[in-house]
Amino acid sequence: MADKILEFVHSSNGKAIASALGLPVPPKLKRAEASYPAKSLDGKNVLVGAAGQGKTSEALVKALDAMGASLKVSSDLAGLEGIKESAAKAKVEVGISQSDNGIPESAYVLDVTGVNTVSGLRLLYDFFNPRLKNVPSNSRIVVIGRPRGESKSTEEEAAQSALPGFVRSLAKESGKNGTTANLLQVKAGAENGIEGALRFFLSPNSAFVTGQVLPVVGAPKGVKVAEFAEKPLRGKIAVVTGAARGIGAAIAEVLAREGATVIGVDLPQDESTLGATMSGIGGVAFPLNICDPSAGKKLAAVAKDKGGKIDIIVHNAGITRDKMLRNMKSHLWDMVLDVNLGSIVRCNEQLLEDGLAENARIVCISSIGGIAGNVGQTNYAATKSAVIGYVDAMSKELAAKGIAINAIAPGFIETQMTAAIPVVTREVARRLSSLSQGGLPVDIAEAVTFMASPLSVGVNGATLRVCGQNLVGA
Repeated sequence: MADKILEFVHSSNGKAIASALGLPVPPKLKRAEASYPAKSLDGKNVLVGAAGQGKTSEALVKALDAMGASLKVSSDLAGLEGIKESAAKAKVEVGISQSDNGIPESAYVLDVTGVNTVSGLRLLYDFFNPRLKNVPSNSRIVVIGRPRGESKSTEEEAAQSALPGFVRSLAKESGKNGTTANLLQVKAGAENGIEGALRFFLSPNSAFVTGQVLPVVGAPKGVKVAEFAEKPLRGKIAVVTGAARGIGAAIAEVLAREGATVIGVDLPQDESTLGATMSGIGGVAFPLNICDPSAGKKLAAVAKDKGGKIDIIVHNAGITRDKMLRNMKSHLWDMVLDVNLGSIVRCNEQLLEDGLAENARIVCISSIGGIAGNVGQTNYAATKSAVIGYVDAMSKELAAKGIAINAIAPGFIETQMTAAIPVVTREVARRLSSLSQGGLPVDIAEAVTFMASPLSVGVNGATLRVCGQNLVGA
């Protein structure tokens, strides 16, 4: 369902009227319109800084250079020396910022992995404070730090632990014009995973992802970090459950856009809709109740018929059966638990026997409902919370097998389900985010595709919220 306020405030007269009436003015987000290009930052100026010179900043400048960015620094820029040294070592050219001459950068990347004292946090202020008033709309901000538990001292741990709070607050300050701010926590030794993560977070593909913390922990056993290739999923077989319509259909479409052959799965009674969705992307329609005790084996058989094993499986199928717990019938509890959680566990167990390809990637759909909880959704929230724990636990087991598993937690997304919400409740839900609007199915699809592709090679066991930094559960 269309967001009428968003449409109105971006009409010829709407913004002035909205301002006079005190109505919210949600930014118009720029989303990706095509596949990832090799030079995704071609012609874009990126302001960079670093706390000292090290492996992370060197990997950073190499990554930005590979993406075609024009790296910029300023003579008064905090973190200047770290970048100059890293750029010289990496043989990457760095120019002088022209923001003082009215040409501001469209992306801002600060490496603070070298901050190990409380006083070192001043770098955050010095880097961003002079520039935030002039950040163009739909800009991208990425801060790079270290995960918890990596520090050599308690003060360093405290300094690095300041970063999530800083970035989340910065995202709330910056969201009014569609700018996003996110934190990458890069484990020492996992620096070669920076480029793929930056390709996502510095692109229109992440338009509805802000205020998030993503750990980059390193590739699973035996997985090599390859150079970026356009259509990175070319030759891959991807399975998407719940693919007939809505978010599932969008996921299937974006996976296909990046080159994957998609096997779309949905209930037999939705066969005609599923077939239409798959025919539009050159995919394969496979009607199947995902709660079938042999669902995993049947999916493996379909992939085999298509010439291989499953490279990507996206567990998107899910249901709600909302009732206050005191009024909930046992069959509603059992149904939701089985569809949203039991089917995932059974299916993965069967696929792990011999149905997954080497270096396969598994993506599960959680929800902010599983993080924050919702009235009348004890069954649903339990499953979505369990998915987060399941992904974390399974990642440790699967990494040894060269397989990665991650989750996406959607917030308020414009679908048929949310269109049925009462108008006042729906309008409030839309505005309860730093970007002051609901997301689109394609926003979830872009995040899933990131997790399913080589771009996220260093990410395993993570749950990424795609919610515009919804204030619920923030």
